[in-house]
Amino acid sequence: MPERHKRTTRSAPSGELGETLGAVKKRYGKGTVRMANEVYQPDRISTGVFTLDFALLGGLPQSRLSMFVGEKQAGKSLMASKVIASAQQQFPDQTPVFLDVEGTFESTWANKLGVELEGLPIVPCETGEMAVDVGDAVLSSEETSLLVVDSIAALVPMKEVESSAEDAHVGLQARLVGTFIRRMTSALIRERRRDHLVTVLFLNQFRTKIGVSFGDPRTLPGGKALEFATSVQAIIKNKEGRGKSKEGIETMLANEHSFTITKNKLNAGPRTGEFMVVREEDEDSSLYAGEVDDAATVLSFAKKFGIYGGGGTKWTLDFLDTRLIFGKAAQAIEALREDPELYWALRTYLIQTQAHKLGMPSEFIERIA
Repeated sequence: MPERHKRTTRSAPSGELGETLGAVKKRYGKGTVRMANEVYQPDRISTGVFTLDFALLGGLPQSRLSMFVGEKQAGKSLMASKVIASAQQQFPDQTPVFLDVEGTFESTWANKLGVELEGLPIVPCETGEMAVDVGDAVLSSEETSLLVVDSIAALVPMKEVESSAEDAHVGLQARLVGTFIRRMTSALIRERRRDHLVTVLFLNQFRTKIGVSFGDPRTLPGGKALEFATSVQAIIKNKEGRGKSKEGIETMLANEHSFTITKNKLNAGPRTGEFMVVREEDEDSSLYAGEVDDAATVLSFAKKFGIYGGGGTKWTLDFLDTRLIFGKAAQAIEALREDPELYWALRTYLIQTQAHKLGMPSEFIERIA
């Protein structure tokens, strides 16, 4: 190993720097100064989608800002509901909060996606300033596990609400979003010092640039502050799978979604993936509306990692203390669909294996769930 790459054992700062850092701790409180080896990989909140969880090593990071972006009907609210449902399961003693800036929260669909409606406060925000103040207050409440803001594009500055439609409002929203982001970032750091880890998820929508005839004509509302501050950004897309119901009526049977991770400050790994969400109950596959049909995808990843394989009338799934033999590949898929514990154990094992492959710390790998 070259001399410049050799690691040496260092002690905590002493002398004048040690005294200075001690004074900083005394003035600003516990947790103000930490050594770099005390800064750990944040735990994750599952997105409810295996391929995205696999790429993010478990889901969205706690105590960080994340953002889902897309066109209309892309599946942003769907993904937010999946994350909310996961937060309710992972942190039963805490509560996610939904800032409904658009005023379009759909409770029936959210419930099908797994959200416990009685455990989700909805706060409609008339103005962007209200969203900023409420968001800051919610983050400072130790019972909060997750804050979802739907959406950045709908944040309306109070001056725009109160003034005439004829008045120009250049840069108002961008400045408001910048304030929002700075307040959120400050609150996350403050809460982190008292071991209160809140995840913030922003939803945003593409807008079209006016008069642009080259390059990407799309832009994101709110300025650049949001894009710089987030740890995870993903573009969600949707392709509707239409068909006919048992009664012969045209309906939407499933949504075929895809994602592209455009920013991930936490780990390397895949940046794209696909998943399917069932929109109408499928008796043949035992799937209900709102479920993500991930079984075949999980098995394909298990095959890549060498723990699932076979052919003809013998397929074997072998990992940890589990060894299952199936007569057909279809039986393995059905077994995962019908046994949530088996599905989750395999899903977690694959993500942990990927984290180990990427050289993540062992204490983080053990916390993946």
